[in-house]
Amino acid sequence: MYKSAVVTIGNEILLGTTLNTNLAWLARELSAIGLPVEFSLTVKDEPEAIFQALKQAWETCDVVITTGGLGPTEDDITKNSIASFFGAELVFEPEIWEEIQKMFAFRKMKVPECNRCQAMVPTHFKALKNERGTAPGLFFEDGSKSFFAFAGVPLEMKHVFENQAKPLLLEKYGNSNQVWQYTLHTFGVSESALAELLADFPKPGGIDLAWLPQTGRVDLRFYGLAKNAVEETANRCNALIENYVWGKNEDTPAQVLLNILQEQGLQLSVAESCTGGLAQKMITDVPGASEYFLGGVVSYSNSLKQSLLDVNPKTLLEQGAVSEQCAQEMALGIKNLTKSHVGISVTGVAGPDGGTREKPVGTVCFGFSDLQGTWSITHAFNGDRESIRFKAAEFVILTLIKHLRRTIA
Repeated sequence: MYKSAVVTIGNEILLGTTLNTNLAWLARELSAIGLPVEFSLTVKDEPEAIFQALKQAWETCDVVITTGGLGPTEDDITKNSIASFFGAELVFEPEIWEEIQKMFAFRKMKVPECNRCQAMVPTHFKALKNERGTAPGLFFEDGSKSFFAFAGVPLEMKHVFENQAKPLLLEKYGNSNQVWQYTLHTFGVSESALAELLADFPKPGGIDLAWLPQTGRVDLRFYGLAKNAVEETANRCNALIENYVWGKNEDTPAQVLLNILQEQGLQLSVAESCTGGLAQKMITDVPGASEYFLGGVVSYSNSLKQSLLDVNPKTLLEQGAVSEQCAQEMALGIKNLTKSHVGISVTGVAGPDGGTREKPVGTVCFGFSDLQGTWSITHAFNGDRESIRFKAAEFVILTLIKHLRRTIA
């Protein structure tokens, strides 16, 4: 089986200020075409560190990919280091420089002279067109081995890989060793509880199962070289735990919810307090959301809860903003305000301050209102402020999915 390696170059990754999302995306893409990542390295923007990483990767893998360091600033030294490693000289490519100038002209901006370095290409390398930025990718091959270098910006890297590198990889290596994957997304059950439910679940030879805890939920990923066996195994597993499965493969909670709303001819609105609009962002991240999502309100203050959502002042005085009664009134209020079929709400204590003995940090109340009635639930989340808000936003969406599926079961 062919093997690949990914080398991430950038001080910002090692400083923890930037997440390495490129690695996760590339690993999925390479595995899917039969070039699983054998290992990955993350190194500083320093010539010696880059040289040693390239040496290790090139000696042991068939395909080596680097990301980062192809920009025009002085800390972008990857191209020079690559040329040095392969014993190549950098040559100016007028066509690339012309494309860079066109990009700046389109934006009505003057081209900084430092961008000229992005038109330099190592000898015997092929420049890969980047229509999303000014740094072209690089491609080099030596016998059975292939090398690619991409810009570190995720949007640019993905575009160049999909349109330039992937066709080259498929042509050279085929996809006979493709690793097939099938993922089940679960909600409302812990990893340990799932493990007990599946303790005696039989898997055929050559099929592996990865347990992937997410923020507030668990994914189960089956993978192997035989597509039919992977899918059949995942489907058998799904039959055992279907009450907890909300989606499969590339599904997102918001996408699944919008699909259900479409199937049932319903429109949704959302009222949020502690999540600050995060649930609405998740929903509107899905293209076409406007057909089934009417809008929402971020009612952080009690005065807005009263004036916009018609929350009873007595509720706020006697039970507080973080209460199931308030959550119900928020959900009903946003449904009435927007004239939607379904209204949902989130109100809680995200921290780090504001908690009490009765309502500690992580306490979140959720309201739901549809054509059949209005109800609410309370859930306690752990983690920091960001984690609590994210879990709460997904929780209200996933809980509504579960409810709507029951109504048509």
